[in-house]
Amino acid sequence: MKSKILLFSLISSAAMAQQPEAWVRQTDLANGQIYDTPITGTGGAYTAPVRVNETGSLYELFARGTAWDNNIYLLDTKLIGTYNPEAKINIVTEDGYLRGDAASGTFVRRTRADRPFSVNIEVTGLIADSTSTAERSVYLAIQGKNYDATNYSSLNQAQYLIGEANLENGTYNFSPLYHHLTSPTFSSGNGEQTFTIVRYAAYQVPDTILVQPKVEIWPVASTTVSNVTENQVFIDRIPPLVVDLNHLYPDSRTYVQIYKGGQVLGTTGTLVTGTELLFGSHYNPATTGDSTNVPQSLSLSITDLSNYAAADGIYTLEVITHTPFFGRAAERLYHVTFEVDRVITSRGQISTTEVSSAPPP
Repeated sequence: MKSKILLFSLISSAAMAQQPEAWVRQTDLANGQIYDTPITGTGGAYTAPVRVNETGSLYELFARGTAWDNNIYLLDTKLIGTYNPEAKINIVTEDGYLRGDAASGTFVRRTRADRPFSVNIEVTGLIADSTSTAERSVYLAIQGKNYDATNYSSLNQAQYLIGEANLENGTYNFSPLYHHLTSPTFSSGNGEQTFTIVRYAAYQVPDTILVQPKVEIWPVASTTVSNVTENQVFIDRIPPLVVDLNHLYPDSRTYVQIYKGGQVLGTTGTLVTGTELLFGSHYNPATTGDSTNVPQSLSLSITDLSNYAAADGIYTLEVITHTPFFGRAAERLYHVTFEVDRVITSRGQISTTEVSSAPPP
């Protein structure tokens, strides 16, 4: 787009009346080339013959003297740079999930409340040495919004400001970053952080959003198991257990396993049938699209755990989850160690039988 500058009228009214020779000299600051454009009349709008690049151009208005005055006068000078601010934001998390088009600047990434992420920003097209804030910088606003704790919805949730800054031409790298949501605890962070870059109003153009990506923050999963306690001894069948799973990550594999012996982190046990839960396209490759894009909370009932602990001894029950974090390595959400000792029951039954069958004194 050709830049336009408004030329000042010649100062002398006599000179204007006689319409002296005048011209505008455009000097391309990128390559030093000079272009002279004749001006007639008393001045007015001027269209530059050459596109203004990011480096800018120097415009000088010259005029010859009138009548007997053959001197050349420099009447005005303006330095014009291309004002076409652009901004790019790249958000990197350990989860490869992407919703929307990253090139458009309105995409969505996601991560877990306890995991770091990075934000890389590139700003170009501003006029570095301008005294105008609008020409020299763009506005960055970081905003937060908490989601509903039950259905993870952003509907009717208030947005609040986390931070703001003016950014000039350049590259900005922020890493590692953690969420700044106003959640009850750090690990329960549940919401979104939006990164908005705005072009300030200038040249009859109002404030304009250039890019506005966001990162979704999901809570850290947790688990409780009822009807079993640490070091509990079962002398009969193990009662039904209820496993309450909270905030399972939308890209995860979660299951209950059991193995003999005390708890040892990293042990591969026997998967309890019916407890494996698979969410997300990674664990459901045959499904078109993600099975869910929000965390999942649900309960499982285990009624046949005694079948996995047929022999007496010490056993450990664990709830394991795999997510995009830590290279999808196993993360333990819960563990409990208990003992099965049916011999106690057998001895009790034998003793009771012996007493009842003994002859009266």
